[in-house]
Amino acid sequence: MVGTEFEMKIAAIDIGTHSVLLLIAEKHSDGTIIPLIEEATLTRIGEGMGSTSVFLPAGMQRTLDVLKKYKTICDKHGVEKIVAVGTAAFRKATNAKDFVAHVEKECGIVIKIIPGEREAELTWKAASTDFGKDIVVVDIGGGSTEIISTGSAISIPIGSVLLTEKYGQDYDKLCNAIDDKLPFIGHQTSDIEHRALVATAGTATTLGAIKNKMKVYQHAEIHGSKISLEEIKTIIADLKSKTVEERKKIPGLEPGRADVILAGSLLLQKITHHFGIEEITISDRGVRWGLIYES
Repeated sequence: MVGTEFEMKIAAIDIGTHSVLLLIAEKHSDGTIIPLIEEATLTRIGEGMGSTSVFLPAGMQRTLDVLKKYKTICDKHGVEKIVAVGTAAFRKATNAKDFVAHVEKECGIVIKIIPGEREAELTWKAASTDFGKDIVVVDIGGGSTEIISTGSAISIPIGSVLLTEKYGQDYDKLCNAIDDKLPFIGHQTSDIEHRALVATAGTATTLGAIKNKMKVYQHAEIHGSKISLEEIKTIIADLKSKTVEERKKIPGLEPGRADVILAGSLLLQKITHHFGIEEITISDRGVRWGLIYES
């Protein structure tokens, strides 16, 4: 890049309840970030955590295999620094520290378990860098949901995976479970109603991909795109009418998200409606981008 000096090639890895995300980027002396590689793999390390508080062997193995793959990619591209974090599932699992130690031994990646407030901070850093600070950010993960603005940041322990494991595809039970949390959300975030809403993470990006009937996911097309509350409701109605197997044929919906997308979509729809907002801006840049910006 003309006029700037290349400083470092860095990788950020975000290990969530449902997915493991990798970003490899170049950082330049003027703060410019040039993304080189972006990968997302569904490993569901939080499998079973709707009823237990431990990582199960299968989920740990899937996640370790992906981290080994990511380490190989990082080595191939000459990455000088890897920053990795574990979020909601790691905060809950009693054997999380054992898994972290095992990963470091097996592939040299050091995972830092971060609290919900730190997760919110990183998500805010990524979103506000791209969309300004007069926003409210909603980050729906598999195990927790963060709602962030300049005036507040909260993390609530519900997400698409935990809701699905507890209530399955039961529409009414999912709605009731989410509604039970809305008074708490309102009490904590009364100062941010009617700001622009930016939604990040897999539920939001998947809804954008479904809206655009995207056969192959394109980061650049989703990041910054819009989806209305009515469009979300239409997609939810379609999801509700289909079995999990039938959903796997929906363009834009990754088969591995077919079971959790109803819970995640309902959560986003209800939060959006709660704040009186009619349109959402979708961000394809979450925690991993926040880590890169801060490094």
